[in-house]
Amino acid sequence: MLSPNSLQAIEASQGWRQHRVEMFDLPEGRVVVKGQRSARGPWRFRVLSALARLTSNPLLRPVPAPGGAAAQATEVARLRALAASGVQVPELMHQGADYIVLRRIEGQPLQDQFTGEVGVALRAFTRGLDGLIDLHRRGQYLSQGFARNMLAAPDGLWYIDFEDDPLQVMDLPDAQARDLLSYLLSAVWINRASRADLMSVWSATARSVAPDVMQRVRVAASGLSWLRRLPRERKPWGRDVVTVQALAEFMHNWNTSEPALS
Repeated sequence: MLSPNSLQAIEASQGWRQHRVEMFDLPEGRVVVKGQRSARGPWRFRVLSALARLTSNPLLRPVPAPGGAAAQATEVARLRALAASGVQVPELMHQGADYIVLRRIEGQPLQDQFTGEVGVALRAFTRGLDGLIDLHRRGQYLSQGFARNMLAAPDGLWYIDFEDDPLQVMDLPDAQARDLLSYLLSAVWINRASRADLMSVWSATARSVAPDVMQRVRVAASGLSWLRRLPRERKPWGRDVVTVQALAEFMHNWNTSEPALS
């Protein structure tokens, strides 16, 4: 709970109204204030949109993000459901008419660790996958399972950004398969560990994925296969192309080398 003085300070500020997100140091601790945002079009997730079209795989398509009060209500509901399941998400400290207040997590985006020392990068990759498996076993799923939405802290991984709900357009196994593919898309190309080491970690992890989820991952991997022939060089093609190529090659190699898992 926030005191009347803390709420007054938040509501008097123009920072979160102008920039949508603002940090405060309050007597109750460090918090993040998130104002409502306008609806986001699918272009924001252009890589997933392109993958969905090119592979005819609906689970890869971006989930509608309505913005405004609807998105805030979705985030509040998802935060409460995840927290009730034991998933580490920021504490919801207050819900206002056009903003929410979350306790600030003093962590580093997991994605940042992918570009560090090789051993650190591989451990971070493993940590992200382990976190997803644990989260899925609790019957949960993310909105956007990218590594940038996972915060690495001394007490574990924390998850952020829940303004859209995949279950509005797909079932739970699809949503969980989408988490895994989104994570790999955000990790494989950028991670400094060798592809062989990443493959070893992913192959071991895949054996613990629920069969109905794994079947969907397999189908997606097959659909991605031809995209491995895309250029491997970032210049002049851009990051999106090489990111997709890396995921497609990685998933093709796994899908064809371990048929016993299918």
